[in-house]
Amino acid sequence: MVIAAVIGLAAAGVAQEPIKIGGLFPLTGSLAPYGPAIAQGAQLAVDQINAAGGVLGRPLELVIRDTATSPDVGRDAAAKLIQIDGVVAVIGALSSGVTMAVASVTAPAHIPLISPSSTSPAITELEDEDYVFRTCVSDALQGVVEAQLARNLGYKKVSIIYVNNAYGRGLAQVFKAHFEDEEHEVVAMIPYEENKPSYRGEVEQALAGDPDAINLIGYPVDGNKMIIEALELGYEGEFLFPDGMKGEGVTPGPACPADEACDVQYLEGAFGTAPGALEVAARAAFEADYQAQFGASGIPFRGEAYDAVVLIALAIAAAGEASGPAIQAKLREVANPPGTEFTYGELAEALAAAAAGEDINWQGVSGPVTWDENGDVTTGAIEIWAVKNCTVRTVWMVEVGK
Repeated sequence: MVIAAVIGLAAAGVAQEPIKIGGLFPLTGSLAPYGPAIAQGAQLAVDQINAAGGVLGRPLELVIRDTATSPDVGRDAAAKLIQIDGVVAVIGALSSGVTMAVASVTAPAHIPLISPSSTSPAITELEDEDYVFRTCVSDALQGVVEAQLARNLGYKKVSIIYVNNAYGRGLAQVFKAHFEDEEHEVVAMIPYEENKPSYRGEVEQALAGDPDAINLIGYPVDGNKMIIEALELGYEGEFLFPDGMKGEGVTPGPACPADEACDVQYLEGAFGTAPGALEVAARAAFEADYQAQFGASGIPFRGEAYDAVVLIALAIAAAGEASGPAIQAKLREVANPPGTEFTYGELAEALAAAAAGEDINWQGVSGPVTWDENGDVTTGAIEIWAVKNCTVRTVWMVEVGK
């Protein structure tokens, strides 16, 4: 499935052939509620870059293929983006397991891959020839904050249900390592496989230890099934969520119907964590523009997708060439200090400075986006959020770093 969005340049004259950037997003599968909103974050960047005159006198074109939240489908989609669509870089994938599979295609082809949302610590260790980057912080950092949040909320016993992939396993292990001590215990660690019709067995295992809270490390489609089944089994404890369960599709969702009374909004007051943003003013301006174009959304990683597109465009401008190796060689140069800082709302100026050979330092919607030798961001923020009136509300931003 291909969805292509092309915005022509405003300048008069014959349109130049577009520079194609691939987007690997889940339009189907267990992460389907996330795919469109995050793709829209990337599209907003494409639209703004083209409105500013494009790159090298050419418009950008975002070519999106569906990963179906599947490593095999994602791998095939990546091959088609490269071999058929002719993209010079790829944004995605969302799931860490899919990103790791996709990297086996993009890295040998020398096509930069920037994931806005793959948070597994395992991505740090990929043998990718330095062609895999991400604009989100690793779960090696999120898991620490989530564990401390659980302690602060007074939870003594927690059951973890986690999706059995690189994302779920990694975050569950970090949470457990930083939560447990003589007063705090993880009473169950239960993996689940995606796309099952029921998860009653997994939920019963989680409830057997009489937990104060269930840390549900999963995705909306299957996660909603588990929430409902836990409630049906009489569970009256709390839920704790990471980024994979943040936003519409869950809140509002089956266990939190926005049009019902508070006594049937079973997730009211639930807390969660997700990669957040240090650049508060930039994020607010981004959210205003995003909402004006696409409507409001509580889904995370939209800003991270925006930054991924911008950094690719800046790298092309700095290199004077739209090719995978040229982009890869310039990505850190336009993202890392030193250099003149540019942020949201300053795209035209940033592109002009990069094209003029100036040293620039993009301060993204998602944060500073300073990359280390593994393509991981070195500083960032973890958002602590809560469900209020069936919507996600930010409570606090915790600055984190490697």
